[in-house]
Amino acid sequence: MASRRYGFDEDKITRFQKEGRGQGRGASYKPWLTIRDVASHGRSHRIAGIKTSRVHHFLSDIERDVFYLFDWADAVTDIREQYPLDRERSRHISADLDIKHPRDAATEIVMTTDFLVDISLEGKLRQLARAVKPVSELEKPRVIEKLEIERRYWVQQGVDWGIITERDIPEAMVTNIAWLHPYITLDQLTAPYDGYYQEKARLLLRALPSHPATTLRQFCLAMDEQLAMHVGDSLLLIRHLLVQKVISCPMDTVITETWPLHLFQVPSGESRSAIG
Repeated sequence: MASRRYGFDEDKITRFQKEGRGQGRGASYKPWLTIRDVASHGRSHRIAGIKTSRVHHFLSDIERDVFYLFDWADAVTDIREQYPLDRERSRHISADLDIKHPRDAATEIVMTTDFLVDISLEGKLRQLARAVKPVSELEKPRVIEKLEIERRYWVQQGVDWGIITERDIPEAMVTNIAWLHPYITLDQLTAPYDGYYQEKARLLLRALPSHPATTLRQFCLAMDEQLAMHVGDSLLLIRHLLVQKVISCPMDTVITETWPLHLFQVPSGESRSAIG
């Protein structure tokens, strides 16, 4: 049983509501649960989002990996994790199904959906609600009961709902995104002068097409020397250009420094204004 630090009662639910938990969009959204609200088993994560410019909270490795995929996808415009379900609606659904509503020792809890995602396709905005579970959890009858409450909740709202397991996650792509993700911005780097790394990134971008047979490692070491940068700075900037999608490469295989440079492409007509 959870300790009172992590347990819920009506006062705590009211406090969360007053704090704006589960409200807002984009940078202003506040998840119903953060990593401080759930007993940790060492698998929680806080990650700054590209789409939202805020810190996201994940309670498992699988949630983190799914987030990376959503945050990378061009069609995704907003990601809300630990999204709360209206408790009165979930209670009615539980009663209709003759299933016990999830509860803590003190009260019936507010159920959450792991991800509520906005996507834009052909100019139309859609929402996806996704539960994230290990395959092993889907063998448990009580887990299935709670997922059925969640499924019916979103069907009633007209929102596409589904389950994601570890079997749905492309491991190489997630590994690549995780490697690139920290370098969406260069603001955290100490530079000799304003715009230093942006300037160097533009020079790298200009040199890139001229060395198609060179490996990534050879190119980066040569550019570190040519541009008078510290060893490793060119690779860091390549990661920045990739996560900014100023350049592209195959994402279905784990990126290595032995890759030939021709695998890193500058899209036709790509603007350098995204470097920053």
